[in-house]
Amino acid sequence: MATFAVFIEGVLRSDTGTTIYQGLGLYRMLAEGNKVFLLSSNKDKDERWLKENKIWQIDDVIGENVPGAKDELNFRQVEHCRAKGAGLEMVVTSDPELAKKLLNIGVTTLMFLQPYYIKEEFRPDSRQGIKSWSSIVDELVKQQEKFVQDPRRLE
Repeated sequence: MATFAVFIEGVLRSDTGTTIYQGLGLYRMLAEGNKVFLLSSNKDKDERWLKENKIWQIDDVIGENVPGAKDELNFRQVEHCRAKGAGLEMVVTSDPELAKKLLNIGVTTLMFLQPYYIKEEFRPDSRQGIKSWSSIVDELVKQQEKFVQDPRRLE
């Protein structure tokens, strides 16, 4: 059994509250026979939203009450999941900056970008000055190179 962490906002629900059905499908596939932590910025509101969307079998919802959550809530939530000793296999997020931070510390990360619901500041054509996609690609290349050179890797 593997353990995954999935952000509710941006993956299961848009910032306006709209259900992202492709994200729900991904969640259901990951939850089949695995443990999935759902990461929330407002636990009470999101637990209600999950019930409204018929998501009953929930392993755990990690809310805003994690140590150090006043700064970088999403990153701290992932650290909290990792500290539980659950052997976190992968994090699913729609935030490219968070994905970059997670890749930097060696966390397998899946970027979920649904074009109709992604936040404007996360889009590559954003006017808000988000770093280019090339910086993400550069980070992936760097991670791949580290993997190739890792002496622990089986030949």
